[in-house]
Amino acid sequence: MLLNAGLPRLTALFALAALVGLATFAFAFDADAGSDGDPEFETGRLNAAIVNPTSLAFGPDGRLYVASLTGVHALSIDPATKALLDIEEIASGLTDAVAIAFDLTTPPEAPVTFYISHRSPIDDGLDSKISRVTGPDWQMEDVITGLPNSRPHLNHLTNGLAFDEDGRLFIAQGSSTDAGLTNPPGMAVYWPETPLSAAILVVDIHAPDFDGNVTYDQPGPPADHTLNMLSGDIAVYATGVRNPFDLVLHSNGHIYATDNGAVGQEVSLSCTEEGGDSSTSDELNLIEEGNYYGFPNRNRGRFDERECTYRAPEDGNGADFTAPIAILPSHCSCDGIVEYTVPAFGGAMLGDLIYVEFIRSGVSRAVLSEDGRSVESTSTIELGLNGPLDVTVANDGTIYVTEFNGNDIFYLQPAGGPFPTATPTSPAAPTNTPTHTPTSPPPGLPGDANCSGDVSSIDAALVLQLVAALIGNVGCPDNADVNGDGRVDAVDAALILQMVAGLI
Repeated sequence: MLLNAGLPRLTALFALAALVGLATFAFAFDADAGSDGDPEFETGRLNAAIVNPTSLAFGPDGRLYVASLTGVHALSIDPATKALLDIEEIASGLTDAVAIAFDLTTPPEAPVTFYISHRSPIDDGLDSKISRVTGPDWQMEDVITGLPNSRPHLNHLTNGLAFDEDGRLFIAQGSSTDAGLTNPPGMAVYWPETPLSAAILVVDIHAPDFDGNVTYDQPGPPADHTLNMLSGDIAVYATGVRNPFDLVLHSNGHIYATDNGAVGQEVSLSCTEEGGDSSTSDELNLIEEGNYYGFPNRNRGRFDERECTYRAPEDGNGADFTAPIAILPSHCSCDGIVEYTVPAFGGAMLGDLIYVEFIRSGVSRAVLSEDGRSVESTSTIELGLNGPLDVTVANDGTIYVTEFNGNDIFYLQPAGGPFPTATPTSPAAPTNTPTHTPTSPPPGLPGDANCSGDVSSIDAALVLQLVAALIGNVGCPDNADVNGDGRVDAVDAALILQMVAGLI
């Protein structure tokens, strides 16, 4: 499998507990452990004053890189106070820059390098591209050119980017039409769909002799659905997505993507027929290679008939169609998405998907099933943001959100921290905001590993995570060394559980 599946965290913890004889104790994570009910956040803004920020990601230097429609800035943030210490302008003069991503395979000693999706301002439906930007002098070079977009008719561009641990780049590529037709009744004439539109794409930019120059057999804009590719080492991974703004490669080995629903015009019913209304629901999809998710592309339909037939998300799974794992609110413009990778709140949100809703002005949470193939629940974390578009998570558990309409960066910092930090699960994974360690921890209380002022099974869980190398530290390591032997190990976790059970 292309992604890092890894040993599930809970499995590792229980296995370790069994090794030291902890099987006799009732030991499990409470979904609300460490909080009174749902996880709570303290909120604020960085006052970054970046016009129309679209995307953000932490770089290996610990800075928060923020793309806007026209450029890129790098923000230095005090992780404890969230004070904005410095802003460096990295790039300017771009057109419709939408996504920024770091390659996980870049050696730590290499110059900071990121990739950005944007386009040339020529409006021919085939002017999107992905460029590489390399520090310290921030030279930009085009890596992939000739990708589709819907400009000037719709806002469907070359959207979210994500690298896997092998260095392959996954691309969320928007459609050229609203519902598969170039000229729906009473609406504008759209560009025809192309071989690469309305799809999740994958490229191996590190392959020898990689060719990122996509060319076609028609000069200028596409005239109809018969456009063919002549060059370009870009593959279609999955199809049938309308405007997937973002995608995330989860630690469970799956890929998830948000997708924006149609305006509601007539749809493609087959490779020749049209008519009927489309659903306006947004979607959360589990992306798997070769699947068709219901948005028609008559260009590829010449070779795969299922791609000519529109399927509403409410239809459910079919023999030739994969339904979303969650139907999201109509026209919520659910866009940026990220995995919550920090064991804050006793691990209550670990592995959840966090996504933003542009129209509904909110940040939401999707809780996945154990196998990651369905959604158990969705809920709202925060409302009242000013055009939230993208989201990322620092390794101290703070959620950062671009406010496109507010020209700012909003943050949600876990209340009751500091919490254990996230540990990279793939080689040379980016290092996010450094963890803040209290300079004056609470007085020593043997077993109080998280400095909460009392001793509970949560402290034992944190010690076991530390021993299993699932986290990098605990808030009060001296308290975690219960038996005072100079090291924190599974024996300390056993002693904590015995204390909680009243045995010692």
